Amino acid sequence: MSYHDDYLKARKTLTLSSQTAAGFVAQLGALAPILIFPAATLGRRPGFQATVLDHKYWFAKLYELVTYEEITYSLHTNHPGFSLHFLPIFYGLYYDALQNFQKKATVGTLWQIHFSGPAAVKGMTVAPDCKDAIEFSVRTGAIAHIQGDMPVALATSYRSWDEKPKPAFDELKKDFIDNSEGAFKKAQARFYLDVNDKTFSPFSPEVGQFGAANYQKVFNIQPSLDQMFQWRRDAWLQAARSLGA
Repeated sequence: MSYHDDYLKARKTLTLSSQTAAGFVAQLGALAPILIFPAATLGRRPGFQATVLDHKYWFAKLYELVTYEEITYSLHTNHPGFSLHFLPIFYGLYYDALQNFQKKATVGTLWQIHFSGPAAVKGMTVAPDCKDAIEFSVRTGAIAHIQGDMPVALATSYRSWDEKPKPAFDELKKDFIDNSEGAFKKAQARFYLDVNDKTFSPFSPEVGQFGAANYQKVFNIQPSLDQMFQWRRDAWLQAARSLGA
């Protein structure tokens, strides 16, 4: 069966994710910091950089990058239709929670923690472009979405996926989890570039990317990619139980 319609919906989701992330930044005329001699060869070029206005940007941007890589990866799997069908459903849970929070409507506890930010949750008043804000945003957003939303989204997606014949749920796990790590590594690498670009890092993109990646490893900043994939595996098992698979 053709997955053309699901592909178009996934592409619309990518556009929405990009627009959502862009809503948390603005071009205010901030100048990118430049290193001076003797480290000038590592410095970024003079110019303006976008200003992060809200800690929620970091998870939203990571989500945009992951969505792009997942769409690309899905087209080369055994069952592209399922992953493409899943993406709008999964993103919708995050987007609806964000809209409800902004309207001061009730949201789940995990999303309340994420959207409220480090100042409300931990009593930390931090700039939205500092490392504490980045770590808080990614960690709490990943917990809310993977641990909280993913089991529901997986079960809903499988039930509503109009595929004939429909493979058993467990047959989809290899594509969805076991072989998909490469797509997430690419998204993570692109995210490190964005962190370097949107923070007061004086380094050129490739140097800043290398530094951010090693900072996470050396200081064991969680969630690591391994940790998030364990959460994804746990979510799959919860969805399988829900489906009776």
